Amino acid sequence: MSVKSGQPQAWPAFFPPMKNPSLQRLFCRFFFTGIVLLLSSCVDTQVAPLSSGTTPAAPSATGFVTIHNDFYWVDQNGQRILTRSGCLRQFNGVFYWYGGNYPRFLEQYCYKSTDLIHWTNLGVCMRQDVDANRIDVLYNDKTKQYVMFMKYNGNGAFLGIATADKPEGPFTLKSQTLVDNARMGDMSVFKDDDGKAYLAYVSWAVGTNAQHGIYRMSDDYLTLDKRMYLWDIRGREAPHIFKRNGIYYYGTSRTMGIQSSGTSYYTATDLAGPWSPAKPLSTPGSTNSWDSQVDFVYPIQGTQGTLYMFDGDRWTKNLPEGRNGDYIWLPMEFNGDTPVVDYNQDWDLNLSTGTWRKIDAARNLAAGKTATASSDDGTNLAKNVTAPKTYQDYVNIHWDSAPGDQQWIMVDLGAPMDINRVILKWNTNAAKTFTIQTSTDATTWTDVFSTTHGASYSVTDEKFETTAARYVRVNATERAPLPPGGRGGRGGAAATPAAPSGQSGYSLFDFMVLKD
Repeated sequence: MSVKSGQPQAWPAFFPPMKNPSLQRLFCRFFFTGIVLLLSSCVDTQVAPLSSGTTPAAPSATGFVTIHNDFYWVDQNGQRILTRSGCLRQFNGVFYWYGGNYPRFLEQYCYKSTDLIHWTNLGVCMRQDVDANRIDVLYNDKTKQYVMFMKYNGNGAFLGIATADKPEGPFTLKSQTLVDNARMGDMSVFKDDDGKAYLAYVSWAVGTNAQHGIYRMSDDYLTLDKRMYLWDIRGREAPHIFKRNGIYYYGTSRTMGIQSSGTSYYTATDLAGPWSPAKPLSTPGSTNSWDSQVDFVYPIQGTQGTLYMFDGDRWTKNLPEGRNGDYIWLPMEFNGDTPVVDYNQDWDLNLSTGTWRKIDAARNLAAGKTATASSDDGTNLAKNVTAPKTYQDYVNIHWDSAPGDQQWIMVDLGAPMDINRVILKWNTNAAKTFTIQTSTDATTWTDVFSTTHGASYSVTDEKFETTAARYVRVNATERAPLPPGGRGGRGGAAATPAAPSGQSGYSLFDFMVLKD
């Protein structure tokens, strides 16, 4: 019942008449309140995990967040995120990032986030005695189980399937099976709009990595049901499927081990085919998917559209080009139905609207402003942190402090202005414990952010309450340990440049100040 303010309220005919209007209104209010409470108690308010193949935005995520490439993703403790050959999913408004760690993949890790920026390590969600990678996880709406799919036990491997009651596990292995009585290579799974799940896999039935196929899974996702398509594709791996405007895209990388490679894709309007010939993914300026091997393309559905996000594993680095980090996330644009992936070291993502935008340099209030520090080391001066740069030259334009001083760096914005966000891009010699402070006179300082979990070659991107400040300073008191070398942080070729001999100061690429 809707009653406008100032209008008399109609008296229901099934109530006994009352002469006193005040008692009449009071009785009516208590009666309808009781009805509402009774109906509310009958409604099941439990929210089921998402069943479609697309991804509505997290309810808590509003406005834009910034994706930073070329740096290491870290968890809440400043430890590198370990999600090689993994997947990104969303359940009940929370994002989960699954994957393993090179070289043996004996443990599968799970991380969660509501904004795709700040990640909480939930620990090992599955541990096994054999190699298992190319992890993918789906929620089954009928069985209410989370189902993990794996390339299980070897390079030529079985299809491993495990289940859990919660997205963070623990997952329990249910089966390992051959696909068409043959071992397989890389794989992934795709959940269509109707809830059906499909396995995309590299078949070894007629030779190593000689064919690719698509299998429909059973309704409970635990067994293979029907092969939808099989075709000869040699020398390709890392298969993945996404869907846009009724068109399915089946993507692959070249078979090059852990080396970066170009991405190719096929298209069809039905998973049973026919599929188009292979087409190279357009990556203007790069022939190797921006120094990565494609892992997946993830759709983020919002109120204004769906953003398709390219994820690549960066097993090996291209330090001369300034491209470091273990993973890259890039916005995928479309020219008609043709996908294009350009490089953006930093880009803004709006989870609510499903849109993205390039970084507007004018929003950085510190750009070109005066920067001073407790000390400089050689030619790596404080002013470099506010100088313009691109991903191709930023490694040569940074600040290093000399060892043994107070270790601070400050930006003078020129006049008091409202600010609420600071972005710091750390070099190898990062601060582990530091505080971000603001001031109007460079004498009295207010702490706006502090941490004891800083990490080398990572990005600090933090918002705080809007405050008026002319000066912004970083005070560092403890240096982060030097990062381990290797692919994913465990052995192998050096992932980051070694610290200069005897260096014990701090090193920073960028110091950005914003008002969002």
